[in-house]
Parts: sequence; C-alpha cells; structure tokens
Amino acid sequence: MDSRKESLTGQGGPGAVLKRLGSSLRKRPRRLLLLAVPFLIYFLFLRPSPDRIPFHYPLGPATVNTSLTRQIPPYVHYVYGLSPTFGGRPFAFMQYLCMMSALRVLKPEIIYFHHVYEPSGWYWEQWKKAVSESGTTRLELVKQRDVTEVFGNPVEHFAHKADVLRLEVLRDYGGVYLDVDVLVIKDFAPLYGQEMVMAMESQPNLDPKLPPSGLCNAIMLSKPRSSFVDRWIDTYRTFSKDVWAQHSVTTPWSLAQQFPTEITVLNKFAFFWPLWHDDHLRLVHRTTTFSFHSPSPLAPTRDTQFAYHLWESADEAERYLGPYDPDRIHNRGAKKGKEREEDGASDENAFSREARQWISERFRREWREAKKRGEV
Repeated sequence: MDSRKESLTGQGGPGAVLKRLGSSLRKRPRRLLLLAVPFLIYFLFLRPSPDRIPFHYPLGPATVNTSLTRQIPPYVHYVYGLSPTFGGRPFAFMQYLCMMSALRVLKPEIIYFHHVYEPSGWYWEQWKKAVSESGTTRLELVKQRDVTEVFGNPVEHFAHKADVLRLEVLRDYGGVYLDVDVLVIKDFAPLYGQEMVMAMESQPNLDPKLPPSGLCNAIMLSKPRSSFVDRWIDTYRTFSKDVWAQHSVTTPWSLAQQFPTEITVLNKFAFFWPLWHDDHLRLVHRTTTFSFHSPSPLAPTRDTQFAYHLWESADEAERYLGPYDPDRIHNRGAKKGKEREEDGASDENAFSREARQWISERFRREWREAKKRGEV
C-alpha cells in the first residue's frame, strides 16, 4: 500500500485532512491579528509622534509642528556686559561652561554676543578660541547702545536694559536667546518649527486652572519679526523702572493667553527645573539622585528637559555655584553629613556629572598653568 495513502487513511481519510487544513487556515488570520494588536497599539497611541511638541502647555486649540520648514534661524544670542561692573558677575567659569554647552549641543551657525562692555580675562579669551576652533559656528561681537529709555520711559537697571535688548535682537534676527547661566542639555530641534517658544517660570501645580507666575525670558526661541515679540515690545509703552518683573515675566504670560496662536508655551520642566529654592539647588548641587536625562516624576509627560537655568541671580545660588572650578567639576568624591554640606561642591553631584563633559583635560591643564601665572 502507498505509504501516503496509509497515512491519510490512518488520519480519517482525505476529507478529514482537508477539513483540518481549512480550519487551520481560518485560525491563522486570528492568530496574526492577535500578534499585530500590540504593535498597532504602540504605533497608534504610544509611539512618540514627530509632530508632538515636548512639554507643550496648550492655551487654546492644540498646537503641533505643522510647519515643514524651520521657523527659528540657527542663531544663538547672548546679551551681556551692559554695565562696566558686569552686574557684579564678570565673565568667569560658569559663563564659560554654560556657553560651551550651547556651542557644542546647539551647533548654531552664528553666536551673536551683544554687549556694551566687552568682557576680558582668561575665560573670555578661551571661549572665543573655542568658537573659532569649533568648525561649526561663527562668533559675532555686536556693540549695542546703552538703553536709557524705552518709549520715553527711563530704564536704569542693567537687567531691565537686557530685557529690552533681548526682545529687539529676536525681533531683528530671530534665533535662540539664552542667558549666560543656561546649561544646554539637549538639542532644541523639536522646537524649531514654531514661531515663538517660551516656558513657564514656575507653576503652582500641574492643574491648568492654576496659572504660573509668568513666562521666563531667560530662554526664548523666535522667528524674525514674530508678531508676539512685536506685541510684547509695544507693551513697554507703559514700562516702569520701579516694577521689577512686570514686563519681563508677567506680561508675556498675559499676552500668551490673549494670543495663543502666536506662541508655543511649554511647562516649567522644559527649561526651568529644578527651581531656585534652596531645596531644589541642594538637589542639583549636593546630591546625585537627580538626573537631567530622566523625566521628572512630577512632569505630565515622559520628556527630558532641554536646558537648565542655573538661577545665578538668586541669592541662594552663589553658595552652590561659587566653589566650582575646572578641577572641582571633575571631582567624584562623596563626603557625608556636615562635611558634605559645607564643602559639597568638591563632590560628585547632579550638576557636575552633567557639566564636566564640556571641560576637557587640555582645558584643565591650561587653567592650572594660567592659575600659576595669576591670570585666573
């Protein structure tokens, strides 16, 4: 007997085999569907969308990256040196460190350094040298006027002068404005399709019903001639030198609520987290538990921050920022208790772990030699 026929007979004959084969074929699509469901869920609901704006805080209809072209030019702007004393903070290690992070991470075509008084000293010369050797970026030193009035209103404090100038340069050039105490963590590329971007300075909690104290102008992205920037500049017609943060923080938040289609507002976790409170500063500069590359458990999304504002002007910050130098930023010690609290800047911490990548061994050697010569 044919062995195949015997096998078929043993299994109930050809009819039974065909029946089982048909049943198997009917079940296969269901199995494939079951396997496909998890992938469909991921691609439809969980996969990060390329047009989603990280940290977005919608003020009106949801905004997405609808532009196929870059709106923000590849420029970085700094405004510095508006008083001969540099506001008591001459260009030093922290400024060098932060500006190096912007140079290396953002890789702008041009860095515009707007000033009335140009800085001097070893760190300044080293930073100019780093830009010239970058191969990606050109430095433009822009001599600015001394802002003594705006729309006829007197302007006296250097911080208010800087507030005016930063808006004017964004209006005229477009690009990314950064305070000199902003450490750039990752590229801003997901934001370049927007016309204007700012983030909340602080937010009482994440309930949209509770407004932030304002929008912080330490980091801003804008296209040239942004309608939002034009409106903001126009509000300086009512500027008063006696009101500290009205036009720099409160006013942009008010405008954002009135004209939500002209600006993309991000929550505080994008640029300004942790905050300037002492417990937040201690978290960054006295512990290793915080990471700039891990989403905050308080944040409403799983995004990781673009930058960190050092809050250099806050009274509490000097205690934490002052002791850093090119050698200390590389220390990996771990003192305990009171000794750590008193001299914790010598130890490994969240800030030094992030920032030391911008301080090379060559730079450290040159710094030590400059220190011996009394140049730093």
